[in-house]
Amino acid sequence: MPINFLRIDDRLIHGQVVVAWIKNYRAKRVMIVDDQVAKDEFLIGVMKMVAPSEIELVVVPCENIDEKIKKYEQDSSNTIILVKTPNTAKFLFENGLQIKKLNVGGMGANPNRHQLYKNVSASDEEVQILKELEANGIEVYFQTTPSNPVVLLSHIK
Repeated sequence: MPINFLRIDDRLIHGQVVVAWIKNYRAKRVMIVDDQVAKDEFLIGVMKMVAPSEIELVVVPCENIDEKIKKYEQDSSNTIILVKTPNTAKFLFENGLQIKKLNVGGMGANPNRHQLYKNVSASDEEVQILKELEANGIEVYFQTTPSNPVVLLSHIK
């Protein structure tokens, strides 16, 4: 299964992803799934500058995501997927994503969110989505970098 990692991280490509997660999964491709980011050519250009040159960076909207998932599942390149929200992660699982794990990384605070775990804040709706995913057999876990311990959602809420 060439798509082998899904992470929620509203910062998308940044140091932890580049230094730790891409190397840990020996990824050759990073796919960012986000409707707004896919329209922002400037931001895409910035992320391409941050991503390692040997990594293919693909930024796509949610539209026709089932086709993209199928394509990358059949490809031999290791792919990791980054999304900003639990809702997008849920959408990916509903549209054919085969992995059964979801890494919850950075989700920043805002007036609608409360602290869920360390640097992860979530609204009540987002917490409910994460719990729903967990109830449907997805291992929802928090892990800042591969060297940090895994903390399951079920152990904190």
